[in-house]
Amino acid sequence: MLPAVLLWAAPFLIIPVSFIFFRFLPFHKARYLSYGVLLLAAFFLNLFRFTFHNDLFDTILRLVVNFIGAEFFWNLLRLKKMKVFIPLLILALGLYGFQFKRWIVSGPSHGYELWKDAVATTYRAKSAVYSLKERDLFNTKRPGRLLILSKQIGSSPFEREISRYRTPPGFRKTDFLYTWSTTPQGVRLDLHVPGFDRQIWTMGEGF
Repeated sequence: MLPAVLLWAAPFLIIPVSFIFFRFLPFHKARYLSYGVLLLAAFFLNLFRFTFHNDLFDTILRLVVNFIGAEFFWNLLRLKKMKVFIPLLILALGLYGFQFKRWIVSGPSHGYELWKDAVATTYRAKSAVYSLKERDLFNTKRPGRLLILSKQIGSSPFEREISRYRTPPGFRKTDFLYTWSTTPQGVRLDLHVPGFDRQIWTMGEGF
């Protein structure tokens, strides 16, 4: 298994590696054609809120998409106008850092957690399998967790996101109690906190 620091550094390695691909790797047309197919597939997965059942592949796809964008960006060097390229590079690096701000502030110690969310609970309703995943939000201003409810698509490696909920401040380490049920609209999931007499949030189909 790779060290956590190397997993954490993966997004930052994209920038120099994409430049090496742009500068030295041949078969530009074939590569760009395959890039186009991957971008189209990623677009439709995002459009229909489909993700991989194994989060590892989602993370890899996200990094690949960013790698493709970075390599396309290096093509601006062909303009040979550094006065234009340098401001664009600074702007692109700022946007890239903002996109990976959660990744950056998490630090190398959370390298493994960044690649795969923890499954908090699962539920089977007839032939459908539902799962709730927890994603730690390592944010110094508003730390919390993101809870993502998904439904597996048959026996395929994909699942469809139903809803998500960000915990309020102060609930990052709270051990929630999850209560599953089935309604006419579909599956329902209630989130309870020990000591509270009612649920704090409801997720599910139709909510």
